[in-house]
Amino acid sequence: MGKISLKDFHQECFELFLAAPTAHPSLEIISKPIWSTWANFWKAVDQNGLLEYAKQISDNNMPISQLELDDMWTVTYGDYQIDKRKFSNFPEMLKKLENEFGIKRLSAWVHPFVDADSEIGRNPELRNKLFVKNRDGDVPLVWWWDCPIKPADPSKPVGPTNPDKKEPCAYVLDVTNPETREWWYKQLEAMKAEGICTFKFDAGETNWLPHNYVLYDGAYPNSYGKHYAHFASRFGSAVENRYGSGTQQTNFFTRTIDRNSYWDKDGGLSTLIPWALQSSLHGYYWNLPDMIGGNGLNHNESNIRGEPPEEELYIRWTQANTLLLAMQFSYPPWHSKYGGEVLNIVKQSLAIRKKWMHYLIKNVRKSVEDKVPVIRPMWWASDDDEALTIDDQFMVGSDLVVAPVIKSGQKTRNVYLPEGNWRNGNNVSEVVIGPTTIKDYPSPLDVLPHFYRTDSDDSGNGSSSIFGSSTGLFSLIISIIISLYFLN
Repeated sequence: MGKISLKDFHQECFELFLAAPTAHPSLEIISKPIWSTWANFWKAVDQNGLLEYAKQISDNNMPISQLELDDMWTVTYGDYQIDKRKFSNFPEMLKKLENEFGIKRLSAWVHPFVDADSEIGRNPELRNKLFVKNRDGDVPLVWWWDCPIKPADPSKPVGPTNPDKKEPCAYVLDVTNPETREWWYKQLEAMKAEGICTFKFDAGETNWLPHNYVLYDGAYPNSYGKHYAHFASRFGSAVENRYGSGTQQTNFFTRTIDRNSYWDKDGGLSTLIPWALQSSLHGYYWNLPDMIGGNGLNHNESNIRGEPPEEELYIRWTQANTLLLAMQFSYPPWHSKYGGEVLNIVKQSLAIRKKWMHYLIKNVRKSVEDKVPVIRPMWWASDDDEALTIDDQFMVGSDLVVAPVIKSGQKTRNVYLPEGNWRNGNNVSEVVIGPTTIKDYPSPLDVLPHFYRTDSDDSGNGSSSIFGSSTGLFSLIISIIISLYFLN
């Protein structure tokens, strides 16, 4: 038996044990970023704030696919009623979003938790029908991240002998129960009738379920995530979801769980590419990286509003996300904490993305046909030992290598290129022959290292990439003049 490449071995195993998507997600989300209220507003979002946010996006000429209304837009969790104290004229707000700022799609954050003191939570009949029960047939409360955390003894400081105590405050919907799913579907359809276009589904993991839980009809634990994802899919290809089990065939974006505004710690920038690659390799091709720059939280489980990341981290995060499948902003690049350089570099990154959009979408469609991921590890194109260990660069399709800087203070980086002829995306007159490793590639703050195959017919929006910059055009003109000189 001959030697088999790691890529081919992976694909053979993949066909045996996993599945690939049968359709692609909303191309609008791939083409333009999502803008979310979460990190920027936390729970303090209201009608005036949302309209001002939309105005800023418009005034700064930023592309947007949909505006995402995150935490605290309802009266209580589980009662699907728009909070009129915060959104006094929801229909008028939607009109302004579209007519004044060109924003046609408003999505909203939802989850399976129902507050104990909500109208639904206080209804014993619904409580017994809809929520997850334990082995005794009771419907226990659960703790989730919006429940209180208090010292075990409030009279003493928190410490090893007086740890934080998580206070359960909500019930959780049993989405393995068809009756629960239909009830929830009707609630969300009512929200769509109010003008909400689609939804961001949060949670869904079994760690949020009560101790000794028993699902409807004795369903096995992973069926919760499977039903949760399939339920989300009923709302179309512009949905965000963060969890599933055996649900690779769905056609929506599966969001990376919240990232923290760090460089190297758990959930920081250094985890962005490995997470995207893992998602791809497991068949979840439509990975939505979480918000650019992270959620700003100080990771202490207190769920207290944080601060935007430093400028360098925000810029490098944007660059790392530029050629992944989707972008999502919350902290805006014009935030008062930032200088003008941040906005300028973000716009440069968006220009790079726009240049490669034709190629991205072509590969998304091809991915469905061929059952191969769009975002790929370097070993997909090479079995070199070096390629097997790289977790800070990736390939988009077969023809584009992206190597963002993900370390603080770094101004150069090594770039591995597989076999082939590779044109420097930042200097189109330079061609590098692979396989090779470029040592200390110059990577100042405004540079995203990326290379593409010289024989690719998709670079630069489907036309020859030599026209992709003024430098490339100048090089072309000079080469023509020199050719004419020698021909004469």
